[in-house]
Amino acid sequence: MVHNGDTIISTVRTYLKAIAYIDNSLADKIVSTGFSVVTPHKDVVAKFLYYALSTHSFISNVEAHSVGISYPAINNTNLMDLKIVLPMQREQIQIASYLDAKCSKIDEIIEKQQAIIEKLKEYKFSIITEAVTKGINTDVELKDSTIDMCEQIPVHWSISQNRYLFSLRDEKNYKPLEEVRLLSLYTDLGVFPHGEQEERGNKAVKAEGYKVVYENDIVVNIILAWMGAIGRSAYDGVTSPAYDIYKPNENVCSRYYHYLYRTKPFSAECYKYGRGIMAMRWRTYSSEFKSIKVPVPPYIEQCQIADYLDSKCEMLDKTIADRNKAIEKLQEYKKSLIYEVVTGKKEV
Repeated sequence: MVHNGDTIISTVRTYLKAIAYIDNSLADKIVSTGFSVVTPHKDVVAKFLYYALSTHSFISNVEAHSVGISYPAINNTNLMDLKIVLPMQREQIQIASYLDAKCSKIDEIIEKQQAIIEKLKEYKFSIITEAVTKGINTDVELKDSTIDMCEQIPVHWSISQNRYLFSLRDEKNYKPLEEVRLLSLYTDLGVFPHGEQEERGNKAVKAEGYKVVYENDIVVNIILAWMGAIGRSAYDGVTSPAYDIYKPNENVCSRYYHYLYRTKPFSAECYKYGRGIMAMRWRTYSSEFKSIKVPVPPYIEQCQIADYLDSKCEMLDKTIADRNKAIEKLQEYKKSLIYEVVTGKKEV
């Protein structure tokens, strides 16, 4: 049970900053046994305690006393043995009030930046969807598409199943891990060499039996295709045997289909054609994927659309990245401010 004024701390992988203050809106509820519930004594100001436990120095101390490799954790006894700086109650109240005001302003700026980022992402997706379904010539005559993922397409475009655009590649790798480039498929980003982006999961210890990927191949995560986990590879390499690899046929621009396959309408088609017992295990096997019908512009136009989207997305991605960096700086400033104030390095 948690009550108003409590602070909860994840005892597993605390370095992920899984710490929260319990106010009236969350009071009298229950939390997992994976959290420690810290209740302040009567001479300790609840909000001050929360700030003290949120500092990077305290979290680092928790991490240093955690045990385990994949999921390092600390037990309640060891957690409660850790020390914090505790000023007089009057100062605790001043510090908590000061940080409430300062952090509230910082959080407000961060929320505005995040809202702008979401609008930029929505704009980016709308540009992509419009370009891959209607082209980049606004004066073109349209016709009914006969497929669910888009109502209309340019009159000179055709419709085809994926099976006539891509061939399933099933080439196995027999080289050791040291001699190949290990590729990862990220839902948000696409295909990149393992290690170039934020890691999600452990690196493979061997690559024998992995599937060979060539530049311009389309990589499909069978389980998460309906969530957009599809992407064109710009690299030669190998990837998980759990993925399907598709080689573009002649006069097929895989860069164009990289954009089309990552749109929400196509994700909906992957879900419609897929099967499974629950959403997170909803598989779109090659037989279903190859049956999905998609727009087919002339090859030259496919390349033109891909070039246009490469340019547009590069600008938007840079803007989004700049705003994310600004958010990171604000978050770092907030952390350092909390640390300096609760440890007495900065007077209030």
